[in-house]
Amino acid sequence: MREEKTGIVRRIDALGRVVVPKEMRKILRWEVNDPLEMYTERGELIIKKYAPMKSVAALASEVGAGIAEQSEQRCIITDTDNVVYDSKSSGLTGKNVSEELCAALKEGKSLLILKSEGGKPLQVAKGENLEAEFQIMVPIIKDGYYYGSVIIFGNEKEKYNVNSVKLLRLGAYILAEQV
Repeated sequence: MREEKTGIVRRIDALGRVVVPKEMRKILRWEVNDPLEMYTERGELIIKKYAPMKSVAALASEVGAGIAEQSEQRCIITDTDNVVYDSKSSGLTGKNVSEELCAALKEGKSLLILKSEGGKPLQVAKGENLEAEFQIMVPIIKDGYYYGSVIIFGNEKEKYNVNSVKLLRLGAYILAEQV
């Protein structure tokens, strides 16, 4: 991320607290109760949104590859900010997730979108529209907190079935237990 000068100055109060201005929280997509990670680097305090999915990135890759193989569909795994895994090497890994996906995650519900019923696939990464006959998204949830999502895209409608949803739920459960 590029450093930007804002001209905003805050003082530390008597309890050691500093208020992060609303404008900055919006730019950084920080929300109430988001966990923040703090550390020092070269004499500076670094504060960033804690991304527990990054600590299980290798497992996410294994789970995603397994889901892609078993479902014979494209599998994408995200955290709340970025694409963590994409079974197709299309360059989505590392890209920011879309506002549309963030909103869907906040609802905490699994989604099934069928093109044949007029559904339009949920945009996963900003500026990336993926075409598919069907899309299934299952959120990764633990203790009421949303860590990301497991998604498959399919172009052969007959390959969608109840087992596809069960497979994604299992993947989401495995990842949730590791964060």
